Amino acid sequence: MGWGAAGLAATAIVGCGGDDDGAGRGDGGRGGSTTSTTPGPAAGIADYDPDVPYWEQGGFAPVAEEVTLTDLEVTGAIPSALSGLYVRNGSNPASGTSVHWFMGDGMVHGLRIEGGRAQWYRNRYVRTTLYENGWSFAEGGIPGGGITQSNVSVIHHAGRLLTLGEVGLPFELEPAELGTVGAYDFGGRLTTWMTAHPKIDPATGSMHFFGYGFADPLLTYHVADAAGRLVHSTPIDLPVATMIHDFAITDRDVVFWVGPVLFGVEGSVPGFPYGWAPDDGPTQVGVMPLGGDGSTIRWHQLEPSFVFHGTNAHRDGDDVVARVNVLDSAFGPDGDLPASRLTEWRIGTAGASLTFAAEQLNDVDMDLPAIDRRYTGRAERHAWYVTTDEDGPWGFEFAGILHRDASTGAEQRWEPGPLERAGEVSFVAEGDGEGEGWLLTYVYDRTTDTSNLAIFDAGDVAAGPVARIHLPVRVPYGFHGVWVPDA
Repeated sequence: MGWGAAGLAATAIVGCGGDDDGAGRGDGGRGGSTTSTTPGPAAGIADYDPDVPYWEQGGFAPVAEEVTLTDLEVTGAIPSALSGLYVRNGSNPASGTSVHWFMGDGMVHGLRIEGGRAQWYRNRYVRTTLYENGWSFAEGGIPGGGITQSNVSVIHHAGRLLTLGEVGLPFELEPAELGTVGAYDFGGRLTTWMTAHPKIDPATGSMHFFGYGFADPLLTYHVADAAGRLVHSTPIDLPVATMIHDFAITDRDVVFWVGPVLFGVEGSVPGFPYGWAPDDGPTQVGVMPLGGDGSTIRWHQLEPSFVFHGTNAHRDGDDVVARVNVLDSAFGPDGDLPASRLTEWRIGTAGASLTFAAEQLNDVDMDLPAIDRRYTGRAERHAWYVTTDEDGPWGFEFAGILHRDASTGAEQRWEPGPLERAGEVSFVAEGDGEGEGWLLTYVYDRTTDTSNLAIFDAGDVAAGPVARIHLPVRVPYGFHGVWVPDA
């Protein structure tokens, strides 16, 4: 993918409509709110500058202010069934700079839709300890259990809207204004970090997640019931502390993948806590019973590789089938990541030892998978991915959207124009059938240095957006989001 390492391209922000709610007040100049109606000079239109980190220019560059916008322009027709909040998280360093794209303060970008009408857009910093105190990973050290930028994803479970980071506790937001309520530890029961990629079992409503760390226990698997009560926690032994970004569940299993991205690796990006160390850490896939004890996990060793994201997993008889995006390595001395390839793993569980087979499914550099979450842990047919562009004038960027039908292998793509770039999509169901519904994603328009929320028919992405909600501001490229329906 070319996610590389190493001055802020300052960005003027427009706010229009509605009064600010107060949730966006800055602390000591660390990102205040605005309702200005005069656009500043467009940022990100000049040529890509190889001497500036890619995450500090163009569509990646952090925005300077928090805004509340109403009276939003719409082209096309917003589906009348859409009523809820789309909110996406991402990195937006309040200082204007960070050691890596992954390391900025969390900022959520929310767009409220009611009955097919765009109501408002807000962007708000997640007011973590790091944000409030102005601490940066560039200052060195490994963060403690309560320290996080909370910049990776958002989950809605048991009536709570939580932002999640790679490390630390989740932070709760109030959805009406996107203000930060505070760190959330499940009533004092969560004593580890929490993954940015929890899985909600559609059959039970329970939320399965894990936390890793650099001190024992190195990995802990957790379950919160449908009411949001943390009801199960079990440690899992690992030989070394390693970054584990995602995992999968089936209706019977938990599937972990562990790669040799370790803490404090010599020669890694200065100030960045992780590095690639295939000689010092294992690459392995593990399977254990859903809701089970960590001591029962079984591991199978793999060749050195790394997986950020899995599409999904399901049972096929005695086999666990998982579709994952595999990288040959991760986080070398310059922080770069190679291309990500969609691969199907088949893990046999019948014998005393696991068996393993892998098949690469296409040759497209893509990641950030999305599915109809009603099929989490079940055999999904439909999945959507973001493709990448490494040849454009800005260096690495996300690009278009690819839909893959797992039953046939057929793929269709939406390729934006050369001056537009999409991000991760969120699926919104409308109808009982798998994949019947809509896709939402923020799209950046380089010609105007603004963004829009694009809405696609999930079954026909190649046709392009059925509607766009235009914003007079830019939403920086980010990571993961969620749709919170009204009902």
